[in-house]
Amino acid sequence: MQTVDELAKAITAFPHSEQEALINKVAQLNLQKGLADLADKYRARLGREGRLDIPAEEVWAELRRIREEVAERDYPN
Repeated sequence: MQTVDELAKAITAFPHSEQEALINKVAQLNLQKGLADLADKYRARLGREGRLDIPAEEVWAELRRIREEVAERDYPN
């Protein structure tokens, strides 16, 4: 396995367009990993709360209720 310094040296030898493509790919992969980690944490929390298997209709109803509550509180007119 290469060290970070070795990888950095190798990357600087790439043409600029390939460096940019690599940076974009790393950003995309980091975002995907972050979203997957967040989904895992959320799934685990719902499991602990016993809410993992709630039907989608109930989830949407709760979200509508929360949205209406926030709208009423923040925009009373």
